[in-house]
Amino acid sequence: MLSTSGDTDGSPRPRRVLPGRAGTVARLAADATSARTPPLLLVTGPGGIGRSALLAAVRETLTERGVRVLDLRLARNERDRHHALAARLAAELGTLHRAEDGRRPAHTAPVAPQPEAGRDLTAALRSAVASGETLVVLIDDLQWADAASRGTLLARIRSLTGGPVTFVCGYRTTPGGTARDRAALDRLRAAGLVRVVPLRPLCSAEVDTLVAHTVRARPSAALAARLRRDCRGVPAAVLAAVAGYRREGALRVLQRHACLTSPERPPAVPDDLPLVEHLRHLGDRPWSVAKALAVLHPLGPPAVGLIARALETDEEEVREQLELLRAEGVLWCAGGRWRFRLPLLGYALAGCLGQFERRRLSQLAVTAVWAGEAVADDHVLAEHLVTAGRFVDSRRAAGELVTRGRAALLHDGHHAVRWLRAALDLTTEPEQRAAALLLHATACCIHLRHAEAMESAWTVLSRYTGLVTSEDLFDMEAIWVVSAAGVSDTTALAALAEERWRTLPGGEGHRIVARCLALCHLERWREAVDHLTATREIWSRENDLVAAVGQVVSETGAALLGRTAALDRSVDDPTRYPLWHRGGRHRFQRLTSLARVLMQFNELDRAEALLAGHHLPSGYRPIPDRVVADSHAGHWDRALDLARTALAADTWVGELTSHTMASRELSTILAARGRLTEARAVIEQAKSVHSLLLHLLAVPESEWEQILGGRERSLQVITEALALAGERGLVVGTDELWLRRAEAELVTGDPAAARRSVAEVIRVAELTGTSRAQLCRHIGVAMMEGDRTASAEAVRLARRRNQPLELADTLQTVVRLGQADPALLREAYGLYGDLDALMRKAQLRNLMREQNISVPDRSATTSENERLLAVLVTEGLTNREMSIALGCSEKSVESRLTRLFKRAGYRSRVELASAILTGDYPVGRPG
Repeated sequence: MLSTSGDTDGSPRPRRVLPGRAGTVARLAADATSARTPPLLLVTGPGGIGRSALLAAVRETLTERGVRVLDLRLARNERDRHHALAARLAAELGTLHRAEDGRRPAHTAPVAPQPEAGRDLTAALRSAVASGETLVVLIDDLQWADAASRGTLLARIRSLTGGPVTFVCGYRTTPGGTARDRAALDRLRAAGLVRVVPLRPLCSAEVDTLVAHTVRARPSAALAARLRRDCRGVPAAVLAAVAGYRREGALRVLQRHACLTSPERPPAVPDDLPLVEHLRHLGDRPWSVAKALAVLHPLGPPAVGLIARALETDEEEVREQLELLRAEGVLWCAGGRWRFRLPLLGYALAGCLGQFERRRLSQLAVTAVWAGEAVADDHVLAEHLVTAGRFVDSRRAAGELVTRGRAALLHDGHHAVRWLRAALDLTTEPEQRAAALLLHATACCIHLRHAEAMESAWTVLSRYTGLVTSEDLFDMEAIWVVSAAGVSDTTALAALAEERWRTLPGGEGHRIVARCLALCHLERWREAVDHLTATREIWSRENDLVAAVGQVVSETGAALLGRTAALDRSVDDPTRYPLWHRGGRHRFQRLTSLARVLMQFNELDRAEALLAGHHLPSGYRPIPDRVVADSHAGHWDRALDLARTALAADTWVGELTSHTMASRELSTILAARGRLTEARAVIEQAKSVHSLLLHLLAVPESEWEQILGGRERSLQVITEALALAGERGLVVGTDELWLRRAEAELVTGDPAAARRSVAEVIRVAELTGTSRAQLCRHIGVAMMEGDRTASAEAVRLARRRNQPLELADTLQTVVRLGQADPALLREAYGLYGDLDALMRKAQLRNLMREQNISVPDRSATTSENERLLAVLVTEGLTNREMSIALGCSEKSVESRLTRLFKRAGYRSRVELASAILTGDYPVGRPG
């Protein structure tokens, strides 16, 4: 959080305080100058918890209030110098007392310890007390004070009770601490001479705030979860992790959120992390043991012996160093398994190892597992195999990596790709390389890493055709086509579709289906479907894989053209598929393909029933597909976070029709929440790459054009989309486009044209039979015929479909048509509220006023209006554009902005935008 303090000229300036600590700073500053406070305030906590930052904030606060402050920070080497602290403190107090202006001078050089240091400190404290002026002595890292000085200081503190001198000290605690320190503190507590202020770890919300202030963006759910797991709320660790991510380019800011490019990878922590420096100072032996443990601890109890072997020492010596590290608060142990209390510290220490050291440690781990001396799960062993490289038997290592990569193919794409890539680097045997390449291409394609998939698939097709089966060959051809589309290589796709398909390896069925797959990715749907229909006798008998892909391409293409019978049969019984019983990967691809086409027709209920009834073989589902499903189901926050995760990792452009649908949903959500510039950017990004079914993007595009007053442009967008769909013979999604065109034509006073558009809606509904098309049909009929029965049927159908945005839109549409009870607007208002759709709620309030429907919770409405206004400001909208979007005058916008800036305390749009980035002015849903 940010607090403000005054500069010397009296103007406010920001002061950074760790989140959640402002109250502690204020209380410490107040207690330090109170006569009722014990003479010693001891701020405790483990390393990195923020004691130094807290003391710095207390010092700044006291200085601003004109309180004299003496600030000392101890170094580790002072613990070895007898009476070092006592001598320094006596000298500093003497200098401060003699200073005429009462201001704290610069630090003097350390004073050499003297036998009379205790007497000098006593005299200096008496002088400070006698002066009668309040003095606060801050001592950071008191744990480094030598034993003699601590004893002297604690003895003298008894004489300060009720006096003007207070000590505020930071003391790093360890889980055990020393018996002497605990006894001394107990005696001081009993005598009322000390108040201990323990600093707790930051909670999740406070960590999020700290990250936001550091990178000027809120952390994504994946980043927040990773920091919680690795840093355990320790501020220094959080900052080090964020610095590590930023240093290696693993953190990207998207839509005001900080996202990881690869959430599975730990951060490259800078080796100057204070916790690492603390370990360095413990000595070479504990330092070496800690580094080795960072690599070997997943092996459990055998790690002790392996560390001893790596360091060429005995196990007893290793255990002594581990116990030392436990006493220092670095480690904990349960059941013989040693762990780092702070997981991030383990990553940092592993990063301090040289390449040879890491490989040697992993070699020991692999050798121990292979010999039966240790046990490791598949993930741990695979990671050690990758690190060890050729330090172990390369052939065996490559084989095991291929096995583990195959097992992780669906549920853990990041590691499957990593392990299979490592297997390729380890082997030169043609058969083993071919097997690894097949799996690597497959894993990359499934997890949307198209460039890598394309490279591996082409390597098989150009070098290893004689070492793989006919089905494997076709598999690589199909992966190559999909991946070429994923990287927008339309030139390669066109060449394949026109000529190169004739020279593909494999049988004629291979070439036919591969060509038609390329045609579909070039949006030549009719040509592909017609060719597959004409050649069915050839490709359906080639082999099971060719027959299966041919069936999917034929069903999908025909459905998009409005011929849904084959798709409906497969949805009813997805097991009618040549590869259904050939393994989890094929069932996964079958089910996700069918669900994806259903979602293109906005059939969420059927898609979810399909997946629930036949169970995906893995919890994995491509992110763009999940974004679409979550958006339709009303889980907008989750959809946004998934989208940002995919964008950061460059896996947003997946299966191309899914990418278009996900872009459409993302733009819809952003526009509904007032983020119009971001919504526009999503559409532009989708158009900048090779995409399919682009006419579906017209719906959100026309919406934000209309919000900003571009009614003519909005209608033009719809008209162009319908022309594009007609040119390509596409029917999918045109029901909604024709309905929106009819609405626009009625507004512009052309009922004849609107009637023709509604007739098209009815035609599409009869052709496809989907419930979404039927909903559009009922609304169209109600619009043109004034049919209250059609309106009632539309509401009934929208309720059954259970998509919150669709239901809310339907309710307000039938009320606007004058064919339903205006009280339904309250339900629509609540649905928009659940979605945090600020823009939709603002627009609906205007309709509610027209219908004399009271808006619930006026105070919440005021807050929402301010939040929406703040969003529109940060989106860069002018006052005129905001007035159009909100349906009010420019003067009203100016008045609202004035009240917003005055109430929130910001002086400009730039300040407001900055506060939104850091979360100081939240524009998301409260809480």
